[in-house]
Amino acid sequence: MSPPETVTCSDISRPSFASQVDAAVSGIKELPEPLDQGEDSEDWLTIDADNFDKMLEETLGKKKSKIQPDTSAVDAESTESAEDQLVSEQAKQFVDLANKVESFVEGEGDMESARFEE
Repeated sequence: MSPPETVTCSDISRPSFASQVDAAVSGIKELPEPLDQGEDSEDWLTIDADNFDKMLEETLGKKKSKIQPDTSAVDAESTESAEDQLVSEQAKQFVDLANKVESFVEGEGDMESARFEE
């Protein structure tokens, strides 16, 4: 395999970047006046508790609608807030994952494959 060809380009015919900048600056007749806007507003940092709660309810409501409620749940669970129900569902999913990982680690297998319970 032969080495790749080196292509050289003559830079003599091309103007330098500095000369291009000088030409562009010399073409400007008058610079616009700078806008004195002062400092940027920091209003976006202020969080209104009511708006934040509304945003959370919308976000959690969307996620809640994706999760099917357990119809065999106790009546006490129905009085939980949406956030508590979401946390409870996520905790159940985490415990399920932990159990699957534990059964995988304790499962049978060898260097080439693992055997899963179906």
